[in-house]
Amino acid sequence: MILSEDRRQCYEELQQALELLQRTVAQDNLDRAALAIEYKKVQQFFGNQIMRAPSGELDASETPPEQSYLTEIHKQLRLLGTDVTFLQAAKQPATASARQTATAERLNTLIGYCGALLHKNSASERASPDAGLTTELTAN
Repeated sequence: MILSEDRRQCYEELQQALELLQRTVAQDNLDRAALAIEYKKVQQFFGNQIMRAPSGELDASETPPEQSYLTEIHKQLRLLGTDVTFLQAAKQPATASARQTATAERLNTLIGYCGALLHKNSASERASPDAGLTTELTAN
């Protein structure tokens, strides 16, 4: 699976945004409102930059592997939204702590999906021949 440079960069940005969100969640004195705002930013980025990619951006032969990751990331982001909402609503310290842990685990899963997608992409790039070289050889 080889992602275009733009798609790879979008997934890297998503991973960085999720890591920032993870650091926010890990804080002892968590600002729940700031967490909700940061989550909305990540969700909007995913929707606007990744889900709304031009259809020509995805090579038909490469769509299934990326599509599987997109589906899982989309699902996990929705569940993260639920985790964030429950965390905001938590009144008892024990409940808030449990919700904070669940949110952190969900973020680990999302970061893992981004990392796996980027890793598969870099492995594919190393395994495939240089496209420029291939074009040059066939032209001669």
